[in-house]
Amino acid sequence: MAWELVRSGHLVRSLRLAPFATSAGAVAVYLVARLGDTHEAIGDLRVLGLLLALGSGYALDDSAAITLQASPYSLARRLWLRIACAGAVVVPVWAAVLAVYLPPAPAGGRWSLGLGLTAELAATVTVLWAVAAWARRQGFDQPGIITTPVLLASLLLAASIPQAPMLVGPGREWMPAHLRWSGIAVAATCALVAAMRDPAAR
Repeated sequence: MAWELVRSGHLVRSLRLAPFATSAGAVAVYLVARLGDTHEAIGDLRVLGLLLALGSGYALDDSAAITLQASPYSLARRLWLRIACAGAVVVPVWAAVLAVYLPPAPAGGRWSLGLGLTAELAATVTVLWAVAAWARRQGFDQPGIITTPVLLASLLLAASIPQAPMLVGPGREWMPAHLRWSGIAVAATCALVAAMRDPAAR
């Protein structure tokens, strides 16, 4: 059934593609505007990750959700398909961004920088999907609009806690910060999986 949805194009047509296209376009415009200036790699990569996350928050929007609730195809499978489609956009774009910014970085810190910022993006996107999934569970067919203020509020919160700094540069706090990001990603994944449980299941 999943293959038929993909092959026929119904799954792609049911997605809200405008946010993804807007995010990808904004990333392209940002890269062109910088004109290869990769000296501020961390700041630029965080901005580009934010743009990708903003578009990804709309992956679970589905105006046909109420029609498909009676389908034998489970809620979790339907949501995972939508997340996979979002990942098919985010992963290649992020890989291309890293390919632009990482080569000029010092050879010893490229892997640490790339993995750390990828962990930040993964945690952010997973939080947005968890929020959207729980909003869907509460009856919102278009929860993407909720994810934008949640993302902005989360960034303000992350920047305002001096006891546990999150948005740090390479140095002594880099590893502890990304352990915290990894913890957020795991917690958000658990919340996402819980939200995917069919409400009718016992």
